[in-house]
Amino acid sequence: MKLFDDVIAQMFALLPKTPDLFSEYKESLCAPEGDKNAILFRSDMAFELGGSGKTSVSSVLFGDFPDGKDAVSVYGKDLCELSADTPFAHLTFVQLKDSREENLRYEQLKNIGFCLFQLYPQGYHIRISPSAGKEQVRVAKTALAADAPLSFLNIGCSLIHLLKTQPEVAAVQTVYVTANDVDYAALSALARRAKQITEAVKHTLEVNSLDCASCKMKPICDEVEGLRELHFKMEKERKPYES
Repeated sequence: MKLFDDVIAQMFALLPKTPDLFSEYKESLCAPEGDKNAILFRSDMAFELGGSGKTSVSSVLFGDFPDGKDAVSVYGKDLCELSADTPFAHLTFVQLKDSREENLRYEQLKNIGFCLFQLYPQGYHIRISPSAGKEQVRVAKTALAADAPLSFLNIGCSLIHLLKTQPEVAAVQTVYVTANDVDYAALSALARRAKQITEAVKHTLEVNSLDCASCKMKPICDEVEGLRELHFKMEKERKPYES
């Protein structure tokens, strides 16, 4: 899918050239599953990613990877190296088996996005706000005190495992960022841009009428190459069924 290419390129331009950790996905590295109803109190946590008013960024984008591999990358300190609340970004790039925009379906995007709310690693309590593009995480002291301390690699492998249960997903690369020298405000702006693109695609796939003059998505479609073409193609496909 080409719709997100510019945003993805700009995101990586904001990150250091080389990640501090990179690993291909291994199911054996998945984090132990926790209780989805568990509550982690402040007194029991080591720190909060995106806590204390610090920036947090969350974004799911769709694109093609040259190597087509499932992988986890970390830019900055891993969980066991952190001791205080820190700015945080979590970027997830999903490659679909059929990446042609004209073959997208609303249910695909909805189910893939919903996977993020089904991730419950033990000792890693995630709070996501899709509307704000934020993800804050409380990390338990016990998770870091274990013989094998919890790491972003464990969390990333768990997320990849979950996303790969979706039949449309070919590959996943998920990125965790805690580096101090990253422009989180710029990353946040790009995450909002990615959300606008996703919402425009969903709107195109959902609605029966594509009156561009009155559509709230027109500004984003005018700016993102490929969105207008997708709108017109969907409208052309619907007309035989509406007559």
